[in-house]
Amino acid sequence: MTNPSAAPVSTKFLNVLVIGANGYLGTAICSAFLRTNAPPTSFRVHGLIRRESAAHQLAMNEVIPIIGSLSEPDMVRTAVLSHSPVWDIIVTCTEPSRATEAAHWSDLLAFIQDLASASASHGVRPFVLWSSGCKDYGTTGLHGEKSLTPHSEDSPLQSHPIIRGRMDAALRVLEVAGAEGSDFTAAVVRATPVFGYSGSYYGAAFDYAAAFAGAFGKDDIRSRTLDFTSDEGTIMHGVHVDDCGEGYAALATAALPDDDRRRSIAGKVFNISGRRYETLREVGAALAQEYGFGHGARFGVAQDELPEAVSGHNCGLVFGWSQWVSSERIRNLTHWCDKRSLFSENIGVYRLAYEAAVEAGLDDVEKVRRRMAGNWRDDHKAAE
Repeated sequence: MTNPSAAPVSTKFLNVLVIGANGYLGTAICSAFLRTNAPPTSFRVHGLIRRESAAHQLAMNEVIPIIGSLSEPDMVRTAVLSHSPVWDIIVTCTEPSRATEAAHWSDLLAFIQDLASASASHGVRPFVLWSSGCKDYGTTGLHGEKSLTPHSEDSPLQSHPIIRGRMDAALRVLEVAGAEGSDFTAAVVRATPVFGYSGSYYGAAFDYAAAFAGAFGKDDIRSRTLDFTSDEGTIMHGVHVDDCGEGYAALATAALPDDDRRRSIAGKVFNISGRRYETLREVGAALAQEYGFGHGARFGVAQDELPEAVSGHNCGLVFGWSQWVSSERIRNLTHWCDKRSLFSENIGVYRLAYEAAVEAGLDDVEKVRRRMAGNWRDDHKAAE
């Protein structure tokens, strides 16, 4: 029981800036910081967004919206510093289109250096969490192969060409942060694919199953299988987006100036992945049951055997990217752990959430659908 007569403890607020706060991952990161307590320290979370229309939703979620574009450096700097001249933690979680990414990554780093310089003049050296992803390592083998080992933070980098710019930008920020006289410290976060709510790229799995089911009548589907071209041993290692956000907050908390773990975090890379991987066999079977395929799932099917209804669903990055990722570093250092159900374990609830997001017309859903259709260049709604 609390003692109402006890002397109040003054709370010290640390300013957090999440760049891309209205995006799929950014929303989860903001929420995680707001749930995190490190008495007598608390986080005051600000979200940098491009579109004024997104400000209302952030404010309702107790995130202070700041509107500005990195392509207008003077205006965005003024907007951010008008809220505070000092920033303790800066998190990046932007996804630019391929058409603009070279300029975007350069502008983003310059902006962070600018904020860090302003904060340093007040005696504060910001800690930056820069988002990349585990696809930077390439693929591992399939489930059951004798030579199978997980990717760790020390694994060689073999990024897919589509995301090479993101990988290079993450390496660059560590180089700049580690240089003598730098005004900020940094760590890079590489998360596996995330799921939950509007689905991210896992939403493509629901779209694929729905399109496949739509090619047949309700009676016919009971005698059919849900077919996949990829091997059943393909590893689908994901993590719920809420758990991923908690990982960011755990790293930031461990990197506070008075925490001895800060030196173990600065300049390092941290993977975030689920407690275990799932296989396409597991996920395929769960999707088949969820969508009413009476004969389960079938794998390794030739492309020309699939119904025409799924011909436009390019799901290779979802069903065909086999990767097992170790996240022991963040678990051992911060004691972070994922708590939400795995994708195949709670697929009905995740489908319900995704279909609600589709019905609501969320930008996240449309962005992923454009990219699954092969349009990575013209993503004019990419979060910033």
